[in-house]
Amino acid sequence: MFERFTREARQVVTRAVEAARDRSDARVGTDHLLIGALHTGVGKQIGLSPAAVRGELDRIDQEALAAVGIDPSLIGAAPGWQPREQRHLPFTGASKDTLKQSLREAIAMNHRHIGVEHILLALTTLPEPDRATQALRGLDIDPAALRRSLLEALHRAS
Repeated sequence: MFERFTREARQVVTRAVEAARDRSDARVGTDHLLIGALHTGVGKQIGLSPAAVRGELDRIDQEALAAVGIDPSLIGAAPGWQPREQRHLPFTGASKDTLKQSLREAIAMNHRHIGVEHILLALTTLPEPDRATQALRGLDIDPAALRRSLLEALHRAS
């Protein structure tokens, strides 16, 4: 499947791994794929920045910690705490499914390649409460509306 990914789509996956490492996460999730996709020209076209998504994810995490009585300011503050070092980060089931869905999106459009736009389209199909969906909704972006916008842009370009 990855042989069909454009250079830019492969960079999305690479940036997703980097985003997971930057957040000291143990796995690469859909939220990381979203961050990776937003580093591209397509991300800039939709007017959403990786920094905005990272900020929203931080807000979601802090809210979840506070809901169970943990002071978010204390996380990582323990003496000697170090971020986890991992050479290889596995992908979550949802992120693997998203990459498979990006192939289905490309096939449905009779495209021979998988581009960033296909990855973003796949991200718009995720069920609640997926982290990428939560981040989009927290930034007042409706995944269904984003999907329509992406499809319109692709049809105009063809």
